Amino acid sequence: MTIVLVDDLPLAPPLLDRAAVEQARLARLAREHLASTQPCVDYEGLAAGRGSSQLAARQWVKRHRAAGRLFVVDYDGGTLMPSFQLDEVFDLDPRVAPSVERLTEFGMSSWAMWQWFCAHNPWIGARPVDVIGTEALEQAVSGLVDA
Repeated sequence: MTIVLVDDLPLAPPLLDRAAVEQARLARLAREHLASTQPCVDYEGLAAGRGSSQLAARQWVKRHRAAGRLFVVDYDGGTLMPSFQLDEVFDLDPRVAPSVERLTEFGMSSWAMWQWFCAHNPWIGARPVDVIGTEALEQAVSGLVDA
């Protein structure tokens, strides 16, 4: 039996995961694009829109997130809620919540869900965010979840 000591091994360069670094860079760019081009609110804006305190807004978000009816994303040290999930007085939009619930049950992450709502969908020939309140939104969700 031969024992090889670590000191006897030739030095090798570290195995750098360049693919993972590039994937992380692209994901960060996509997130920055969504956050800078798609309407969203933070807890302060949500509280102002709802006419409540930030604590009450946080509790409201926590309750709806736990039920899977609302998603939020962590961004730049804060929390953002895509506005399309909210109605004109910042209550949960009942035309969107069932779709968010199905996508959450499907296992889609919050960032992926935001991207999905804002990207062109071949099942319906439009962006899901643009067909809220129509049967096309349900068709888009079913096309993904039931496929």
